Amino acid sequence: MIDKIVFSICRNFVFNNQHPTTMKHFLRISLTLIALIFTFTYASMAAGKDPLNFMVKCNLKLSKQFAKTERKPLLLYIHSTKCISSRTFTRQIVGKPEFAKWAQSNFICMEANVTTKKGKEIAKKYGVLKIPSIIMLSFDTDLEYAVEMKLDSESLYTQFRSFLTANSLKSQIELMRETNGLSYRQASVAIAKSYAASDYKKNPIGVAEMMASGRTLRIHKLNDLYEAYISEYTKLSVNNKGSQTSVAQN
Repeated sequence: MIDKIVFSICRNFVFNNQHPTTMKHFLRISLTLIALIFTFTYASMAAGKDPLNFMVKCNLKLSKQFAKTERKPLLLYIHSTKCISSRTFTRQIVGKPEFAKWAQSNFICMEANVTTKKGKEIAKKYGVLKIPSIIMLSFDTDLEYAVEMKLDSESLYTQFRSFLTANSLKSQIELMRETNGLSYRQASVAIAKSYAASDYKKNPIGVAEMMASGRTLRIHKLNDLYEAYISEYTKLSVNNKGSQTSVAQN
């Protein structure tokens, strides 16, 4: 609309003014107007672009339905468009195209803006006290993890991947329960022993707690697996040291 008005003014000006000095002023004015048009157009485009357009908008019920259908975990981004920290985190982390691409392939993503009534309700439901916050949930919501928020993509991606591992482990536990008739704890211990034995072969001098943390996050639902892993890894380490001492003495 603005560009049409400017064009009309310019056309009338040219037809009615042919003096060289007047034409110079006209050119300066025209260039200024063109610059203003581009500035306003760019500002409008930038203001209209939503960096979180890949996320479901503040609809927890719908997000859970999508997650259940696609059997993907949920990633809830709870933020405020009026908060400087939220805007910075959005700009530097979750609003980047590479994050959008990675997150969409691994999660069902939803944003909850706490400037809205629904956003506030969702933040309250998950006990969010600081924004921005990210909550990850398994599609059946059995697993829940609140991300330690940092403007450090490496730390964040480590937590994201660990949750995905935990989500996978939970699926393995459920499968073992169904196929072998084991309790949740029995299945957790069996899987933990298998992983601990495999990891010990690769790294016999590792620290049990650090090795366990590398496998998954400390999530309450997986405590049996976590503790069983540490116990098995420690036992293998102690037995190996005992064997080495016995050989040395002989």
